[in-house]
Amino acid sequence: MNLPRPVADLICLTRDLVRHPRMVLLNRGHHRWTSAGGIALVALLVTAGTPGFNTASLAFALVVAGPSWALDVIGTLAHGLWQSGRLWPDLECQCCGNDPDDEDEDPDPDEPADDGGFAADVETWLKGITPTRNA
Repeated sequence: MNLPRPVADLICLTRDLVRHPRMVLLNRGHHRWTSAGGIALVALLVTAGTPGFNTASLAFALVVAGPSWALDVIGTLAHGLWQSGRLWPDLECQCCGNDPDDEDEDPDPDEPADDGGFAADVETWLKGITPTRNA
């Protein structure tokens, strides 16, 4: 089931912020600010006097997208403090790629081994075969 982003954020806010508040805030530092863009668009339409958009529309946009926007702002501030070493030095950000579990043991799996790999073995085998002529 696909929920709209603000609804999913509200669900995650109630569930994940209680369980893992520091991780949620650090991860939110990497999110795009789509909720802020939605609020800004509605505010622009209200200010321009577009028919169908009034202050009630802006209030609705703030109620729906406001928690997501607030979480983005707080997460960005927390992530900036974390990067400078002022906040949660014992915590690793999952999105920054500093997690040692994310490292690949073989960074270039497409590269052949030093002995030539499978392609060299096949080439050596083909060179060892004597050609026969079918009549």
